[in-house]
Amino acid sequence: MAASAADGIAELAITSLLLNTRFRPFHLRQYDGFWLLEEFLMDVPAVHSVFEPRPSDVLLASFPKCGTTWLKAIVFATRNRAEHPPCDLNHPLRHGNPHDVVRYLEMAFAQSTDDSGAGDAFAALPSPRVVATHLPYSLLPRRITAEESGCRIVYICRNPKDAFVSSWFFAKKGAATVARARARADKDMDMQLQQPPPYTFEEAFELFCDGICVCGPQWRHEMGYWEMRRKRPEKVLFLRYEEMLRDP
Repeated sequence: MAASAADGIAELAITSLLLNTRFRPFHLRQYDGFWLLEEFLMDVPAVHSVFEPRPSDVLLASFPKCGTTWLKAIVFATRNRAEHPPCDLNHPLRHGNPHDVVRYLEMAFAQSTDDSGAGDAFAALPSPRVVATHLPYSLLPRRITAEESGCRIVYICRNPKDAFVSSWFFAKKGAATVARARARADKDMDMQLQQPPPYTFEEAFELFCDGICVCGPQWRHEMGYWEMRRKRPEKVLFLRYEEMLRDP
């Protein structure tokens, strides 16, 4: 079997990867042709070494800002309909965010590659489990992508123009959050001094077109899952955001 980017993930040296700080306030590192958040990359080795998929698992995959929250709500409600019928006043989605009930693989792990299972935030969850990821298909653990794996994947794609605009507003909100956190950490400094440098819509557009964004480039992210859907339609369900809007 040919080696893939996922094979070398355990020995990943984050600081040796190409760094880009133009997509403020995030620091991106390039790996296997994708620009990924440093925070994502730091926990990916633990995902590969610790996470144990189950045949009944459903993995929700997406490029950022492409309808992930909506997809989480739909799949969680469908998968848990027997335990939590829509009329249930205590339904988890009535009292919480979809991100609370469907967690991201790359955000849920402690930074550990211990094979003992320590740090697996999903091990205690009852089956069937629904988990999410923004990782490209090529960086998913082989335990998920292997032919013998029963884990199913649901991928949602979106018009790049809409995904970009959504990511632009998300980045602006993120910059403000970072500024507030810095201000709280150093109350002696003026809030205005803590703000990241100006980040214009035009700059963001050029970066997005060059693929310099979280998990970018978008087209390559989507193509990875589309190719797997074409080769293994029984494993990968490929959804389009716009079609879901027209026919929920």
